Amino acid sequence: MTTSLTVKILLILVVAGGIILYKYFTGQKSSLKVTENTTQTPPDFYSINDGNQTELFFAPAYNKQWFDELDKKYSWDNFEAYDNRFWEYMYNIFDTLPALAKGQTKSARDFFNKLTRGQKVFYSVLVFGGDTDNGGVYQFFFNRPEFCFAALEAFKELKLDTLAKDYEKCLNEFIGTADSYGKRKEIFNDPKFSWEEKAKSFQDGYSDVKSAKVLEDYFYTDDFKKVYYKTVVDYIDNNLDQFVKK
Repeated sequence: MTTSLTVKILLILVVAGGIILYKYFTGQKSSLKVTENTTQTPPDFYSINDGNQTELFFAPAYNKQWFDELDKKYSWDNFEAYDNRFWEYMYNIFDTLPALAKGQTKSARDFFNKLTRGQKVFYSVLVFGGDTDNGGVYQFFFNRPEFCFAALEAFKELKLDTLAKDYEKCLNEFIGTADSYGKRKEIFNDPKFSWEEKAKSFQDGYSDVKSAKVLEDYFYTDDFKKVYYKTVVDYIDNNLDQFVKK
């Protein structure tokens, strides 16, 4: 996280009442598949600078044949948004990690901290994409606030400059409406409210992050996805020692 962004966040938290961000942020909930959470624990914001950086604790074994087959199967010249090397990497290089880490971590935070820097970048990208592709940038903030800064760091690490700039505007806008967000989160977690009331409260929150429209206008396009996925894949290929055990 940059110094200027850190200072800006602190000013917002103290001066603009954003301290409510800490009071109301809770865990993961999807707008479509909701798990009620009535706890009011402070957020544990992640950063790709946290914990381990280079030691490979959890990783699949390197399989040259598998990589060679990917080279033959996929070409960026014939791009398919939902069938490309990026998804193969997600299924085989990242989604295998929880099973490999079973019994070796005490919490989600401990798991994150033990990942390599590269794995943290990939994880942050996957979390951001999972919610944003489903329901927009606001849904990502609502469901996974703990990744809000790690996502920005990941975009900068990947040198996705336009995405990082546009996302940072969304992030600053979201932090500036922390009071509104906190109240919406309370409604969503309060069992006395009906599902219709909770859904309306969630939906109304989209107006709090107006900057998201700029990002979303291109984020869902195949042209952007091709560049986005290829950038992530190239990053993994160039740092393969942080993702597979040889």
